[in-house]
Amino acid sequence: MNILGHIWTIKFGNPGPNRDALCDYETRVITLRRKSNGSLLNCLSHEIIHARCRDLDEEAVEDLGNLIDEAHVKVVMNLLV
Repeated sequence: MNILGHIWTIKFGNPGPNRDALCDYETRVITLRRKSNGSLLNCLSHEIIHARCRDLDEEAVEDLGNLIDEAHVKVVMNLLV
């Protein structure tokens, strides 16, 4: 994935204790726990937001990730109707 002109890798793995995902700025790798406690989409969008908007505080990243997750659910539910 290209973020701000840099290639980032997204992979499944162990992001660390008590984490569902991790954005590593140095290696440009987003690691997702396969069996996360939250929505996989929410975890992925959260870490992509971190990668793209490094200066955002955690509250803003959480809000944006939740909005994306909510919008995705609404779109999918409408497609199923």
